[in-house]
Amino acid sequence: MLKTMRKQGGFTLIEVVAAAALIGIMATMLLPSLSGANDRVKNARLQNDLVTIDQAIQLYKMDAGTVPAELTTLDSEYLGGKLEFKDAKGEALTYTPNTTDGTYTLSGKNSKGAAVTSPGSKANAGE
Repeated sequence: MLKTMRKQGGFTLIEVVAAAALIGIMATMLLPSLSGANDRVKNARLQNDLVTIDQAIQLYKMDAGTVPAELTTLDSEYLGGKLEFKDAKGEALTYTPNTTDGTYTLSGKNSKGAAVTSPGSKANAGE
């Protein structure tokens, strides 16, 4: 009987280690950009939430003649009960109504901890 030698295919140990090292290096380079993207998403959500709450406050003001005493007043009828009143850091938004002149201040913190004020707030009304 003749035995024929078959050439075995596959990868050597060096090739496997090199490929694993290359994948590890690429993953290490990718992680910081993913972290930055998460911060950008949180900041964009904060901006959108502030604008949405501003619009709800304006609708409430048109209906009631004054700004709401607290944000939870807006939750069911004006916001549909779907909005959390939290900033990008996960902390509660700061809302300070001034019922005498119908103005308010609405702010929160972005992902870096800097204060962000809503476009409709008294602090931004003159801009």
